[in-house]
Order: sequence, then C-alpha cells, then structure tokens
Amino acid sequence: MKKLILGNNVSFYDIKITGKDVKRFLHNLHKMHIEFLNIVFDKNSVIIKVSESDYKRILDIKTIYEIEIVKVYGIAYIKYFLKKYWLFLTILSFGFLLFLGLTHIIFEIEVVHNDKELREILLEELSEQGIHKYGLVVSYSKKEEIKEDILKKYKDKIEWLEIERQGTKYVVKVEERKIPEKEDDNIPRNIVAKKDGLIMKITSSSGEILVKKDQYVKKGDILIGGTIHNKEEEVAKVKANGEVYAETWYTVTVDFPYHYHEEKNTGNRKKVIEFKWFQNSYHLLDFHPYKKNKETILFSLKNNILPISISIIEKQELEIIDQLYTKDNAIIEASNIAKKRLIDKLGEDIEILYEKNLKIMEEDSKIEIVMFYKVFENITDYQEIPDIVPDSKIES
Repeated sequence: MKKLILGNNVSFYDIKITGKDVKRFLHNLHKMHIEFLNIVFDKNSVIIKVSESDYKRILDIKTIYEIEIVKVYGIAYIKYFLKKYWLFLTILSFGFLLFLGLTHIIFEIEVVHNDKELREILLEELSEQGIHKYGLVVSYSKKEEIKEDILKKYKDKIEWLEIERQGTKYVVKVEERKIPEKEDDNIPRNIVAKKDGLIMKITSSSGEILVKKDQYVKKGDILIGGTIHNKEEEVAKVKANGEVYAETWYTVTVDFPYHYHEEKNTGNRKKVIEFKWFQNSYHLLDFHPYKKNKETILFSLKNNILPISISIIEKQELEIIDQLYTKDNAIIEASNIAKKRLIDKLGEDIEILYEKNLKIMEEDSKIEIVMFYKVFENITDYQEIPDIVPDSKIES
C-alpha cells in the first residue's frame, strides 16, 4: 500500500464502513488501488482515512455496505463547513457589516453650553459643514478644518471650541468669549455682609470702614460704607471697594451605612457585537472586557427558525464599591463626606479653622453624625446706594 502524503491543499475524509465482513470490502478497495490509512476496526464496522478523489470512487461502488462521513480534513472541510453553516455565516457577515456601518453614523450631537442661542448657532453651522444627526463620521482633518472655520467666523463670540467624537456621538465643547462691560464708576455702593460672622480681616481701597476685627456682624450689615462723612456731615458718595473675611459657622449632618454598596459609572463605554447560539453568548470586538458593566441593546437581528441572533450592545463600565465598616471607620468616612459637602457648597477658597463631632447616633445598619465647622471665608457682598431726592415745597 502506498503512503498517503498529507499536503495543505489535499482533502481527506474519515469514513465509516458498516456491514458484514468489512475486511473483505477493504480487500476489494485495495484491489481498486484505493489508498487508505488510520484503519480502526470495530464490531461490523471500520473507519479509514481516504483522499477526496478516492472517497468519490467509493461512493460510485454499488454495495450493500453503509458508508458515512465521520470527519473531514483540508479544503473539503472548509467547503463542508461553509455548506453546513452558510445561513449562520451569512447572518454573521451581515451583522458585522451592519455594525461597521452603524459605528460610522452619528446618532447624536451635544453642544455643552448653557446659552441656548449659542448652542443653536453651533448646531446649524455644524450641519451646514457636514456634521449632523444621522450623517457619516467625518475624518479628523475635516473635523479640524470645520472647527477652525467656525472659530474664524465667530471670533467675536467664541473663545475656544473642541469637537470630540465619542463612539456614534459628537460632543462639542465651547467657551464663549466674554467682552467685559465697562463698569460705571459713578454708581456709589456699600460693601455689606453676605452672612453672619466674626470679622477677621478687612482690605479696602475706597469707602469708609465701619467695622473692626473681632467684631460680630449679621447678614446685611454695612461693613465698608460708600457714604463719606466729615464728623456728622455727609460729604460724598463713592463706590466702596474692598474685601472682608470672617469666621463663620456651619453644621453638616451625614448618614453613613455600615455596609456601603455603590455601583458607580466610570464614564467608559464601548460597542460590541454579541452573537448568541442557543444559550451561549459570544462578544466580538471586545478586546478588553470590563469586570462589571451595564448593557444596553442598540440593535438586534434574530432568526425565527434557528436559535441564533446578532446584536449590537453598548457596554457601560461600572465601578463596584462594596465595603463593611466598623464604627470608627464609619465615623471617619462620614466626616470626610461632611467636609466634602461643605467645600462643594462654599468653594475651594475657604479655610476650615476647626471641626468637631457634635453628635453621633447609631442604628442597626447605619451611623449618623453631626459635624461642626469654623470657617475662614470671604463674606463680601454689595449694596447700591440709592439717590434720595429731598422733598421740596413750593409756596406762593
């Protein structure tokens, strides 16, 4: 028997021959110069490996023996696979092409700015230059060209502009150019207290200082007057300029659970193709899977006959915080939250002079703390001095 040479372009079949006296049938095949190897005998059957051409010759033999394919190798396997799974491969290819098409279409344009008029101007200008909803993604160079054109056209209105692509969405960030208005220095004003506090520092370049350091003031009290006096007589009204800093007081209440659980969106997101076969799911183009994520189906293609489907899914990455705290650790965490809330409310410019736990209350699943703060902050506010026209009488 000649040895079969297994080449890359040669196709082979493992075929199972079942019937009475299979050895005799093999002997007849050998007489026909049909080459085979890997002979495995079983009761009333044998499995042999033959080339594609010899397999076709065997099929032409009129015999009572049952012949079936067990396994296919080489080019024939590819043909066999394509023939068997053509519908699945067609749907998969269609889904992939559809996915590529959809990822190059813009479904949303967001202009990040509070001014509605400016947002409308930018959306209209972007649309005229090819960036609009349900339009195709533009190249990077084209996007930069559009940005420069808009900045040049609206140089008196726009200070800074950035067009950022986020998947199938364009986010347009814009900074409006602010033309400072000329202040009317002729309008007299007082500087008053924005809130209650104990005066700690005063600076003034114009006006009459009416309070002293370590003096307690209430909200609305005049701190630097715009009305200038000479003894008891009013001699002028000016625009008071200066800043007043004071010690102020706050309490912040925080409830904090001993078992803290939070699912926080990190802001990372991506689109992947999900292929389902029976109960199994496979995600394509998902090269760096998130440990925890939230999924939203954007598009789905299902087959009513076969148990397969192809979907485009958006994944949003989640950060899971799951922590058990002791009483001491819960107090520390709650204190940090209280301080953050205070800074968020007052701004980064404040200075916390003193802090203390006023009250700590425990329940089965949480702790409640009340924090007291002394804060050094700017309490400067302004109050216009109205023009008062004295009453006059005309006598005849």
